[in-house]
Amino acid sequence: MTTMTDAMRQAIQFQLYDVHTALPGQVISYDYSTQKASIQPCLKKSYLDGTTQEMPILNNVPVVFPKAGGASLTFPVMPGDNCLLLFIERSTDLWKSVGGIVAPNDPRKFDLSDAVAIMGLMPFSENSLSENNEDVLLTYKNSNIRIKASGDIQIQTASKVAIGNASTEVLDIVSSILGILATSVTTTPGSPIFQGLGPTYATLKLALDSIKGSIP
Repeated sequence: MTTMTDAMRQAIQFQLYDVHTALPGQVISYDYSTQKASIQPCLKKSYLDGTTQEMPILNNVPVVFPKAGGASLTFPVMPGDNCLLLFIERSTDLWKSVGGIVAPNDPRKFDLSDAVAIMGLMPFSENSLSENNEDVLLTYKNSNIRIKASGDIQIQTASKVAIGNASTEVLDIVSSILGILATSVTTTPGSPIFQGLGPTYATLKLALDSIKGSIP
């Protein structure tokens, strides 16, 4: 026999089925120019009768990256990447269009359509990229920047490296200097200290050029 308490509990549970707070999600597609993604929630919805149903793909989900004071950090987002979906408590339609402080133009609360995605959540079955619990590590493919606990900074590149501004690349200047030394100092009269070092400078220039990139 169903009591009043049971009926009230079931009514509350029924209402809570449409209240969403946070869920793991998986990226289906991503537009880097707008930072919008289509994301599949990874947990199915379950009902009182024991049945489950896959949740719908959420479209136009804002992807959250660190950004403030004119500075930002972004990175590639690929299909299959995991994220944390957070559901804002009121309608974000107007705010997403104009920003600022606005009044919600829809009475919905904790709705699937008001999701934002924070990248980085992953199941324990995936390995962390951290190698220890001391260093700060920024890694992408086979390149990384590491700030060690001692304060030392290590930069390791899998290919090329470029340092400079929009018009000047530092390693270009160093390469040019080595090129001049390789071709001129051994023939400069009165400079015996440099005699025979041309091949050494040429070798250094080749080694430098092998890792020297360019500023777009």
